[in-house]
Amino acid sequence: MASAELHRTVPDVVCIGDSMEIAVDVDSNRRLHERLKASDLRWLRGARIKYGADVRIIDISAGGVLLETERALTRDANVVVELTGPDSPILIPSRVLRCRMASLGEILKYQGACAFKRPLTMPELTARREPSVVRVARAERSAGWQKVIARFNDGRIVYGYTNDFHPSKSQLHLSPNPRQGDSTYIPLAQLKALFFVREFVGDPTRVDGKDFLEPPQGRKVEVTFRDREVMVGSTLGYRGEGNGFFIHPADPGSNNLRVFVTAAGTQRVRFL
Repeated sequence: MASAELHRTVPDVVCIGDSMEIAVDVDSNRRLHERLKASDLRWLRGARIKYGADVRIIDISAGGVLLETERALTRDANVVVELTGPDSPILIPSRVLRCRMASLGEILKYQGACAFKRPLTMPELTARREPSVVRVARAERSAGWQKVIARFNDGRIVYGYTNDFHPSKSQLHLSPNPRQGDSTYIPLAQLKALFFVREFVGDPTRVDGKDFLEPPQGRKVEVTFRDREVMVGSTLGYRGEGNGFFIHPADPGSNNLRVFVTAAGTQRVRFL
């Protein structure tokens, strides 16, 4: 699960063309996540809000979905979008960004926009993006860029590349593409954590294990974030002060190579 902002303090979640992405300007938003219509997904058989009624997908991207429903969705509510395909259902934890009335016919209908809490992998996008992914990877290696996902304490997510992050700094810049000059200013004080990842779009069905299958790097630690998420890993540099510290996931197969846990996003740190 990159995004860009045009010289503002933090990126906002915006709706564009009756869809949504996490970005600020239209051009960078369209580069961030390509949107597909439900008819573009040949494998999609249906969708619903888990434990709720069926919904109709209007458009969908790796980062979120615009859907039509007969029941209003509560803004900022946590929901699980369930997509039905030829195999097992895909469950995607999401947050409702907005919901508005869309139809006043015989059946009242609403349009709701939801942001996925982890990127959705779709074969249609993977096939289209493969050549550009290879080019970006080469540029990343040559310039020392690192692939990261910035998660804010208020639930927002920004994907991008950085080459100026350091734990002693209070901010960093993310670029949607190492070959382009636009960048997003990210203050660490507003982040829950900064995830250094293998891929922006990982396996949405995978749940990282919390058992150490290999000898840990440093001390075993359990971090409880302010949003109640719990992460288990190991750390070499915890001091209990400063902007935060790095932890390496316990699961060696995690999409996260390492995670910089910020002081602002942490509720409790417990050594195991």
